[in-house]
Amino acid sequence: MATRAEVAKLAGVSASTVSYALNGDRSIKEETRKRVLKAVAQLNYRPNFAAGALAGGKSKTLALLSPSGEFGIALIALEYINGASAAARDRGYHLVIWPSQESELAEIQTFAESGMISGVILMEIKFKDERVTYLKKAKVPFAMIGRTEKPGKDSYVDRDFIGTTQLGVDYLDSLGHKKIAFLTTERAVGVDTRFGSALLEAASKKKMTARKIQVVNEASSGRDAFIELHKKYPDVTAVVSLNDIATLGFISGANEYGIKIPKDLSLIALDTPENHIEMSWPPLTTVNLPAFEMGASASNILIDQIEHKENKQNQVLLAGELVVRGTTAKARKE
Repeated sequence: MATRAEVAKLAGVSASTVSYALNGDRSIKEETRKRVLKAVAQLNYRPNFAAGALAGGKSKTLALLSPSGEFGIALIALEYINGASAAARDRGYHLVIWPSQESELAEIQTFAESGMISGVILMEIKFKDERVTYLKKAKVPFAMIGRTEKPGKDSYVDRDFIGTTQLGVDYLDSLGHKKIAFLTTERAVGVDTRFGSALLEAASKKKMTARKIQVVNEASSGRDAFIELHKKYPDVTAVVSLNDIATLGFISGANEYGIKIPKDLSLIALDTPENHIEMSWPPLTTVNLPAFEMGASASNILIDQIEHKENKQNQVLLAGELVVRGTTAKARKE
């Protein structure tokens, strides 16, 4: 394996200049940086970030804590991770994915204290999240994708649930829908509670009837949700889905029972990533989920914190935009 000294010799620079070119700690001439990167490519050099952290006491590595769950990392989580990784890389940092089992939090503290990692991004935030309490006590810098019930001054990026649901409900109202249903889960994370509350409030303002249908975020559960809707609430003309995979199962259930979307029933999704929209037919009308942007914002907020840069925007809410596709139409006449 090539060493930093060998890269420096080939590029005709000092070893410290190689570090500056790779880590962005100091400004160097573009010509010099290109020469270093060319030598890195030629020698297939891979920097040892752990050794660098131990030697300099300053890591350029962020740990992203995300529960993988029974079925691994969900596609929707990958969008957040990609955004966080891209923003970290742009600022000379690296992102590692770390399982967030509570038993491993002590390891996070140990690695932070030893300089192996410089900060943590948390996902799947619960209203009362023990990880947040632990990291604050351990004085480990962190930012959240999501937020606790009372985040105070803690750094976070989250959906603007009120703004998101308002966009969706207002659009359905403009199409004449007054009897709607919504698909939601009851996990311990705050996203479900906040989405459900915001949707009921938005529907109430428009004098809509909103029926709640419980799902787990699996395709089979979405199909079961359609069957429940079809039997219990045949007067419903539009559905708002807050769960990405269940949405696809719901559409399959409608097709199975001969219900045409959007002629017979409109459907709008508020929490579906782009890569799932492509799996749907007709193409889903959405208030798009800005997951990549949320992940990127979390990285930037955390790095500003680590580098002691003033950032008055350490709490960010993003709603997304309404994108009308093929699953919504005017309400059918009774």
